[in-house]
Order: sequence, then structure tokens, then C-alpha cells
Amino acid sequence: MAFSKSFLPLLVMLLLACSGCDASVLLDDTPTAVGEKNSAPNFNSLRGYEVIDYIKARVEAACPATVSCADILALAARHSVSVLRGPRWHVLLGRRDARTAASQFEAGANLPPAGLEVPGLIGIFASKGLDAKDMVALSGAHTIGETRCGVYRSRIYNDNNVDPNFAAIRKNNCPPFGDDNKWTPLDLQTPTRFDNKYYMNLLGGRGILHSDQALYSGGSVDSLVKLYSANNSAFFADFALAMTKMGNISPLTGANGEIRLNCRKTN
Repeated sequence: MAFSKSFLPLLVMLLLACSGCDASVLLDDTPTAVGEKNSAPNFNSLRGYEVIDYIKARVEAACPATVSCADILALAARHSVSVLRGPRWHVLLGRRDARTAASQFEAGANLPPAGLEVPGLIGIFASKGLDAKDMVALSGAHTIGETRCGVYRSRIYNDNNVDPNFAAIRKNNCPPFGDDNKWTPLDLQTPTRFDNKYYMNLLGGRGILHSDQALYSGGSVDSLVKLYSANNSAFFADFALAMTKMGNISPLTGANGEIRLNCRKTN
């Protein structure tokens, strides 16, 4: 498998999935249960499931019924960032996998909408035990990956704090109507490198999502954006700390949950 072609969409999925840390996002729908994969924020957005399938198959062949899908997700997130020249962090192991998927409503409620302002972003992250610094640092994951035209159209056509040259370039790939599922890099400068260009873009009004640009719009977290834009090491350090915290949110351990043999379905 060509992992280099899968890291970017996979990483976006991993960073979102780790907010639960029980691998419930990997479960396919069944005739009696509709889960997270096809919820509004995730449908045609989360990708890279086949990479986890490949890793799980190799792990099961070497060490059956021992390593959970949740631990694989957490480790793959760290290694994906590292491969893209980002930071590394300590990953605690021993998670177990959920036996049920979260509902589509729960999945939608836990993922910040692209049009959210800073107070709303802080509130969603706070509900998971993460503070404003964690939120700004984790938002830096948008230095890689892609987004769909339908997600950012309103930003480039309607917002008044967008760089006009940036908007013109983005409009070439996203017309006023149609092409909702046309993909484009979140960061045009270094789309395959994990760095602090995301924050530099925000200083120039070049955040592709409204919720991205909201981080630098005269509000309470402007100073963090300035810090990370000027100090890549500070961004890496705070991102690693935030990922460690996020990876420890309500894990299933001990007798709770199970170790799935196939990440797409319960045992």
C-alpha cells in the first residue's frame, strides 16, 4: 500500500477520531445501527479507513487479539504527524474498542462546524476537558489535509476578512454553485508538511474555513496565533501536549469494551 498517498486524509480522520479514543468512528453501519461514518460532518469527509484496515490486518497476523483499533488510531496519528516532519508525543496504550458507535447526532455535536466563532469553539473543546490553548494548537492540524468546496464556499464568497487574492485563487476551484465535493488543500503553501504555515496564513486573512480565520479576528486567542506563527517550536510543543490530553479523553480500559478483530465491526 502507498502510505504516502494516504497520510493526509488519514491524519484528518485520526485527529477527529481521537476525541472519542474508542475507535467507534471506524464502525460501519449495520441494518440495526447507524453510526458516525455517515453523519453530516463526516460523510464524504473522513477518509483513510483502508489504511487502518491494512495496519490492523498486519497487527492481527503478528499478535492476534491483543492491540485495539483505538490504540492503532492513536499511534498512527502520532506517526503520521512525524512522517510529515511534525512533532512526536508520548502515547499511552491499553485502550479498548467501543462495542457501539456514537449516534449521528452525537457525532455532529462533537465536531466544530466550519462557521463557528471563537466562543463556540472554546465551548466545544472545553466540553472535552480541553482549554483555549489546546483548541488553537489542535486547529494547527489544518496545516495539512484537504477540505471540500461546499465546506468553505461561504468563506471565500461572503466573508469580509478574507484576502482578495487568496479568495480569487480559491474561487478557481470552487464556483458559486455546484462542485460541492471538489477537494482542495487546506494550506496551499506547504500542503504536505506539518508546520506553522497555518498560523501565518491566518495573519494574512488566508484561513480557508471561517472557523480558522475566527482564531485571528481581534478576539481572545489572537496572541496564540501570533505566537505560533512566529515560533514553530512553541506550536509543536503545545500541539504535542494537546494531542496527549486529547488521546486520554474517556478511554475504555480494563473489562470495558473489547479488542476488535476487524476495526469495521464488533466481534
